[in-house]
Amino acid sequence: MATWMPRLKNPQLPIDSELSASQLLLEDPDFEDFWYELMKNKNFETYPRHASLVEFAALQIIEKFSSNDDQVNYLLENLAVSALYCQFKSRQDYKKISKIILLLLEENGVFFTVPKQQLSKSTTYNPPHEIVDLFIEFLLHILREIDNIHPDFIVSVESSFEVLWNKLGFLLNFLGDTPCLHPSDVNPLTHIEAVLNESGSFLYTFFFVRNQVQAPRMDLELSDLLRNFELVETKIKEHCIVVSNMPSCTTRKTAVASLFIVDSLLDDLTHLLNHKADKIVGVNDQIVTLHEELILLRSSLADITLQQHPQLEELLIQTTDIAYEIEYIINTFPPVWYLTLRLPQFMDKIKRILMGIKETKKNIDTGIIEVENYPIEQVSSQEKGPLILEDIVVGFDKKETEIAEQLVRGPEHLQIISIFGMPGVGKTTLSKKLYNNPSVVHHFDKRAWCVVSQTYNKRNIFTDILRSVEDHDKDTITQMDDESLVEALYKSLIKWRYLIVIDDIWDINAWNDFGRYFPDDKNGSRILFTTRHKERKVFQKEHCPQELVGIGKQIATNCQGLPLAVVVIAAVLEKIEMKEQLWHKVATSLSSVISEDPNKFGNILELSYKHLPMHLKPCFLYFGAFEEGEEMSVKQLTRRWVSEGFIKKEEGKSSEDVAYEYLVDLIDRSLIQVAKRTSLGRVKTCNVHDLLYDMCLRIGEQTNFLKEVKSFKRPKIYNWSDKNFIISALTQLKRLVNVRYLVIPFIVPQMEMFQKLEFLYVQSYKEVEIPDFLLEMVNLRHMISNGYVRFSKSSSRRATEDEIFQINNLQSISDLRISNEMDGKILRCSPNLRKLKCSLEEFQDLSFLDRLESLRLTFPSNYETHMISLPLNLRKLTLKYFYLSWEQAKIIGRLPNLFVLKLQDVTFEGHKWNTTEGEFQQLKVLKLSSVLVTEWNASSDPFPRLEQLVLKYCNLEKIPSSFCDIPTLKMIRLHYCKQSVVESAMQIQEEQRDMGNEELQVIISSTGLMNFI
Repeated sequence: MATWMPRLKNPQLPIDSELSASQLLLEDPDFEDFWYELMKNKNFETYPRHASLVEFAALQIIEKFSSNDDQVNYLLENLAVSALYCQFKSRQDYKKISKIILLLLEENGVFFTVPKQQLSKSTTYNPPHEIVDLFIEFLLHILREIDNIHPDFIVSVESSFEVLWNKLGFLLNFLGDTPCLHPSDVNPLTHIEAVLNESGSFLYTFFFVRNQVQAPRMDLELSDLLRNFELVETKIKEHCIVVSNMPSCTTRKTAVASLFIVDSLLDDLTHLLNHKADKIVGVNDQIVTLHEELILLRSSLADITLQQHPQLEELLIQTTDIAYEIEYIINTFPPVWYLTLRLPQFMDKIKRILMGIKETKKNIDTGIIEVENYPIEQVSSQEKGPLILEDIVVGFDKKETEIAEQLVRGPEHLQIISIFGMPGVGKTTLSKKLYNNPSVVHHFDKRAWCVVSQTYNKRNIFTDILRSVEDHDKDTITQMDDESLVEALYKSLIKWRYLIVIDDIWDINAWNDFGRYFPDDKNGSRILFTTRHKERKVFQKEHCPQELVGIGKQIATNCQGLPLAVVVIAAVLEKIEMKEQLWHKVATSLSSVISEDPNKFGNILELSYKHLPMHLKPCFLYFGAFEEGEEMSVKQLTRRWVSEGFIKKEEGKSSEDVAYEYLVDLIDRSLIQVAKRTSLGRVKTCNVHDLLYDMCLRIGEQTNFLKEVKSFKRPKIYNWSDKNFIISALTQLKRLVNVRYLVIPFIVPQMEMFQKLEFLYVQSYKEVEIPDFLLEMVNLRHMISNGYVRFSKSSSRRATEDEIFQINNLQSISDLRISNEMDGKILRCSPNLRKLKCSLEEFQDLSFLDRLESLRLTFPSNYETHMISLPLNLRKLTLKYFYLSWEQAKIIGRLPNLFVLKLQDVTFEGHKWNTTEGEFQQLKVLKLSSVLVTEWNASSDPFPRLEQLVLKYCNLEKIPSSFCDIPTLKMIRLHYCKQSVVESAMQIQEEQRDMGNEELQVIISSTGLMNFI
């Protein structure tokens, strides 16, 4: 660890130093070395308990407002990262950094007044009053630190400090409430800033300047300060009353309706009444009345949500807005006097909406206004089964054949092939078909796909390519520095015949930036990229009912020959009835769009959004909250939708399953693209076309939807993986008590307050202990960690003493380390598990998990295991580092519902596997990776429903000949297997074709495996 100290005449008197604190940062040549050494020793698991958070709080203000000098701001930012994320090796190292931050504070009393400067350029989202918000947070940090240090001289005023804390917290919450967003003659913001400046002056005077604090004087000034807060609260009351009587007092949160937000709000109110009644003493009856009014509102809207009309949509939007407004208030726990003020205003707004609903229904019944019904799917997505569609590239059939020939039969040198055309002509779809073309897959040793887009990240591109061509996991690659990443990529490609598809390059500079990293070994490697250039019309007509041919041709013409428009508009037509007047309406809409602005293709696509059912609109716009070109995990996406309150609760279905149905519906409408599928055909990852992404951004900004989603004023989803984690954890607890989806670098005790938490992701690569309170959270359903999680010692002690654990609702855990029988006992408090990834140090009987569908078991070392029984409901089983006896293999084969079996680094007894009739009756996917088995004997009727067989790095001699008789077999994929295995696969394919199975593909990546034994 580097040693460094500021060069001062007298460290106790920083004002007399030779150098100011800012100059120290800039002029001391050893400081950056010191910071670099600290960062090399950072530890994301823990945080030094002795650290003084007030300095770190100050950095948040300093970094944003202190300097226009980029060099100063750069060093301040590095200092902030060091202070927040490093666990220093010694207290002395901490003191060194602490001293510099304190110097900055002491030299700059201006930090203790509300800043007048604009936010730094790095700020990406500026909610109203953000500068004031930040300053209040800064003061709260200081108060928190004073409470931690707890000096003797504040004992007499301790209760007053708590009052000050609560009043600052209320001001912070008020700044996010609707009345604050409206101007009035009262103008409370001026009074708020004045009392905040007075608070800053008080704290600076008594805790940063004076060496000896006079307690009586502090008490007197603090009393005066609190009286001024009461005056400000009076102004807030006057302001709220004035704006509530204004016609414009209803603030449009978002112009996107989501009726299921009301369901979520009703749950919040129920929880408040049943578990937080002490927070609402004096207004309990009003909360009950509000709950009843919302139930009435919800039921009144239920039967009109399937009808289309601007008046109805406006009522739904007003309902969404009032739900957001109420949700914010009840989740911030304001003082009772404020609830007394706001609750009647809420009920008045609800009554106005109910009157509007009644009037609109009357107009519908009497025929004054005409409405159309949203289409209702006759068959649910679950009944339709996995969505597996063949992408159709309109007019590109010949081009696909030509380019495929060029890829596999062109010159030996590295060749770069481009597919160019204007947005929407189908470049990406064509390149995907080429990428998955069987002849292309067979020809190249390694293949990779990446997206560049207009604003690209070179490191992300290299990461995507490396993960495609090597077996590195994401965690390993993430930990590489840039130089190591480039080196690993180059080494992974050299001497191999590779195909790299680079989608959506905007200009040649992007290629020049990273093109040199691809080696040319004169072995026929190819790079295929798509780029925006030159218009190309590729429209083809399709058949339709005779009475719709004329109007269909008009619609086709208005699509301007663009496949994306064809596909999207076709999806709109598919969802409406085949009636001429309905198709004519679509044609008229298209004509209007074209006549208004013939150059804006995006306007055509907006018609697909307008025709979306109400419940799908927020789900689609939510894609605008991600990065362009980002490939999104379906699990995480659907869980976010659930957390945001976009998903309807349906009896007998989990919210995630309903959310998945919504996603499939969006895919059916050609608004979302499937990127990857699971082995069973479900969508694993997805993305959105760049034009549709632009549409999400445009509509999301016009409707305030994205602003509302990203707002920290209503945090149902929060990611604490950035450097502000510690700061937010301590000052924002009141706002975060209702968080549902949480990403954190480590578990903190304060999380015990988050009783509504449903999804927890711990971004840590080290073992994390699960505290007892997490297992007792009734709403927590998913607990995921990058590393291992382990039950706590206290839980283990309770299990030893045969204590009864509270049953929880966990549905998935990964990766859980199970060490002994006590851990198995603790696991019994999670009977609702559907997915479990765990590492076993000794085998446990898991048959009690009768709802478990997916199980991955890992043993730390490959030794003989004793498998007793497994849950009978398993659909997917992965075993890693196992020794399987023949009897144990039979146990697996008899699982009645097993669809997917993956064996990795598994050793079969005697290196022989015998499968008999009656085993693996439902198995569809079988993957063997680095499995030690040389002889595989299968019965005459093996795997009767098998669709995919994947063999990687196996020393097997051949595939059983009985595989020729499996009628459902669609693919055999071989990677680094013996030539004899390849020959047996080709023989199976030949015999299957003789029997009429033309679908079976044999994909061979590489051959010539060395003997593992």
